[in-house]
Amino acid sequence: MNNISHLISLLGGTGSVAEKLKIKPSAVSNWRKLNKIPKNKISAILSISSQLKINAEDYLPRKNLNNFNVKILLIICGGIASYKSLEIIRLMKKTNIDLEVVITKSAQQFITPLLVTSLIEKKCYTDLFSVENESKMNHIMLARKPDFILVAPATANIMAKLANGIADDLASTILLASFSQIILAPSMNPVMWSNLATQENYQKLLGRGIEFIEPDVGEMACGESGTGRFPEPKIIFEKIVSNINKRKNTTDQFKDVSIIITAGPTIENIDPVRFISNRSSGKQGFAIASEFSKRGARVTLISGPVNIPFPKCANIIQVTTAKEMFEETMSQLPADILICSAAVADWKLVPESSSKKKINNENKIKKTKQELLFKTIKNPDILATVAKSNLRPSIVVGFSAETNNVIKNAKSKLVSKEIDLIVANDVGENKVFGDDFNKVFIIDENNCEEWSEQSKKSVASNLADRINKIFINSYI
Repeated sequence: MNNISHLISLLGGTGSVAEKLKIKPSAVSNWRKLNKIPKNKISAILSISSQLKINAEDYLPRKNLNNFNVKILLIICGGIASYKSLEIIRLMKKTNIDLEVVITKSAQQFITPLLVTSLIEKKCYTDLFSVENESKMNHIMLARKPDFILVAPATANIMAKLANGIADDLASTILLASFSQIILAPSMNPVMWSNLATQENYQKLLGRGIEFIEPDVGEMACGESGTGRFPEPKIIFEKIVSNINKRKNTTDQFKDVSIIITAGPTIENIDPVRFISNRSSGKQGFAIASEFSKRGARVTLISGPVNIPFPKCANIIQVTTAKEMFEETMSQLPADILICSAAVADWKLVPESSSKKKINNENKIKKTKQELLFKTIKNPDILATVAKSNLRPSIVVGFSAETNNVIKNAKSKLVSKEIDLIVANDVGENKVFGDDFNKVFIIDENNCEEWSEQSKKSVASNLADRINKIFINSYI
């Protein structure tokens, strides 16, 4: 049934939909008259429908649901809800989604591989060490091929494995070896869901950018009631549709745009065995680089020493000192956008004796009775230098890590360094460094926005959205 007017009514009416989408009511009225929703609003409508538990599939034109051209891997874990995953397969089969399915050993206690094979009309995968499977598509290919990996139902067991790096079967190995967006739809006993261990794993996975389709509240097959019920298959399907449309809308958002991103700490040697640095992990900068790369940008990531995997980027340059980071940044200009998220050491320390004689620091400095002093030498200010240069990118974004007066100090940097946007956070008591979550303020010359605490991947996504608006406006 293709009836947009009826769908709008179910969503609360013209005024309510317009308010939620922040558009004029007249635009929604036109949708009803034309019986058509613009492509760039489909994702938002699906999101609203999902929240209200309305099946938008019944009202949207079939072509909007068929034009996906994406690859999805569905992992079915054990539990009484496993049979409901067959309905998810049926819904996906109505589209042109390229679907592969993995069934865990526990799930096979509820549904059979033969049943799944008959639905997807090709072989499903069950065993990590199957000779037949490995010869046709090994587990690494299964991990790298999909755009999305949906785990439905996701048990407490698979959440624990993924959170703690355990890879002891095909499903867990794929999840740990994949760069794809992972979405979990949990289903378990209410006490199991609320257990501290499960909730800690849940928070850990959220921090790593893994998405969740939250479990429902209701009666369980075990006879107990509470949070842990498997979400309805149509709700899960609509969430996937929403994610697909969002990905499609942003895939080429920064096509042919060159972006330089600095990340991580820098290190300044005192002698061959001692140095000064900071606690920056590089996680936020790497998340930003990954997000812009996914949106089609030509990203050059210039990183100080870190202990985390590098994201997929067009160009990765590894440096150690602030001087090296400065020189590499300048060598990559001109560029369209510069994002300086690195925690650059402000000074180098030059050791001197108490009599102010320079000490040879090419070898390890030995302890003596004489007091050791340090002379500070300022490192180059990468952000300010680029922002004030003739090769200034169209958009320059800085980061401000503060321990007090966060907004005031960040605004001061915005003005003194002559940049367009600054991302500020409170790092007092070593908060943020090394964590998977961040709470930031986004400041420009006119506004200061406080973003709620969220994963660093979410911060990266929202920052990319914000920069996209600035980038578009700069060409209007």
